[in-house]
Amino acid sequence: MKVAPPEGVSEDDFEAIEAAVMETVRGRWFLTEYARRARGDEIRQVLDAVARLEHVVAEKAEQRAMPADPSIRLLMQRLKEVTQHLDGLAGDMRGQGYDESLCEQIEAQARAVSGVLRLNGSAPSTSARLATPPRALPKAPEAPVPATSAPVAAPPAAPAKSDQGTPKEQRYAALARLDALPMAEKLALFS
Repeated sequence: MKVAPPEGVSEDDFEAIEAAVMETVRGRWFLTEYARRARGDEIRQVLDAVARLEHVVAEKAEQRAMPADPSIRLLMQRLKEVTQHLDGLAGDMRGQGYDESLCEQIEAQARAVSGVLRLNGSAPSTSARLATPPRALPKAPEAPVPATSAPVAAPPAAPAKSDQGTPKEQRYAALARLDALPMAEKLALFS
């Protein structure tokens, strides 16, 4: 942004003042430092504006990606939370020395859940996953724990339509049954 010079001052006057200031070491330092600080302020203003734009765009995209049905929105939110939890858990376990294959299995489950969300167009962002605070885990066992493949029970069968009522009530009942499942069974649904 160019500021108009005061009345009676011309471009020649500016060049004469600049030349006089540039003659001394202090003058050259002052002009260089002034230019550096001015650029820094301008860069900060531009970066702040870009951050605000990114925030607005991300909010709009998330609003568009969410379906209108509240039960589907709830399910998608829970899936995002599961993905974030699994990512954090794998990182915490790796940091505490757990068997790498266990960490990789957990990360594979997180990718599977994230893939389900991506199919619907609303996968959690990397920054959201990185923003999840770490949790304290118990100390890693001395010997690697063998992975057991316990049989996973199938989710309870849906009752007959006449028992539940409206389709909305049926969806809420199905979500309640999913919420009641142990975490291992929930994860098994995505493998």
